[in-house]
Amino acid sequence: MGDTTAHPFRRAERRVGRFLPRGWRDFWLQFAIFWSFYLAYEASRTLASADRYVAIRNALDVLRAQQILGIDLERNVQEWALNSNDIVMSIANWTYFNCQFTITYALLLFIYFRRNHAFYFIRNALLATSFAALLGYILLPTAPPRMFGGLGFVDTLNQTSVNHNSGIVAWFANPYAAMPSLHTAYAVIIGCAGVLVFAHPLLKLVWTLYPGLVLFSIIATGNHWFLDAAVGAFVALFALLFAFAIGRGQVPTLGYRRQAGASPPAYAVHSAESAVQQA
Repeated sequence: MGDTTAHPFRRAERRVGRFLPRGWRDFWLQFAIFWSFYLAYEASRTLASADRYVAIRNALDVLRAQQILGIDLERNVQEWALNSNDIVMSIANWTYFNCQFTITYALLLFIYFRRNHAFYFIRNALLATSFAALLGYILLPTAPPRMFGGLGFVDTLNQTSVNHNSGIVAWFANPYAAMPSLHTAYAVIIGCAGVLVFAHPLLKLVWTLYPGLVLFSIIATGNHWFLDAAVGAFVALFALLFAFAIGRGQVPTLGYRRQAGASPPAYAVHSAESAVQQA
């Protein structure tokens, strides 16, 4: 009797398994790597938060550096967005809260199922980015512009149903994690991923412009300084070079198509082993 009740489950498992590029074992391995790392990362961010005085002082140093460079334009951008049509601010708020995880993981899932040859390269770049960003939060805790109401900044997310004070967001969030901008770093990597894995020119254009939309959203919502974004882009470049290095100099392109029963590329196997060891 036990076998007859187990058969439907096994049949369903086999049916679903047909859609998995490398079978259930690899799927659960990637699932475990990402979620264990994500939970550890979010928990460690709370430990990395410094006292408010240090974070405010560092933010003022960033602002002074921007004034010297002539790029202290955050207030101008936010004022323009606030005085524009309501849809502009709505797009900025929505993008800020969805770009780092919802959009990133949605594209990552698509790549895993439909462009699996590129998944390991992008995964390694995202993990390296998060490690580097965490070091930045520990070494240089920085308050975001939204904490400087006296300078004219507004926390636009306070007007939305989900904000920095909402439930689990408040529990996990490090309020002084502005430098570097992980939103920007993820956007650069995901933008590169979209350009790599899609063939249609319009989709390539969308993903090329995507980092610019994210940059606008983090500035318009008062959550990052321009220098945060610049350092975030540098971190993304470092992470892509890291993924390139451990991938033995190979970058996934549209040219590779995995045949049924074929072995994965050497760089995919090597990068998967490296990520498991690092995790």
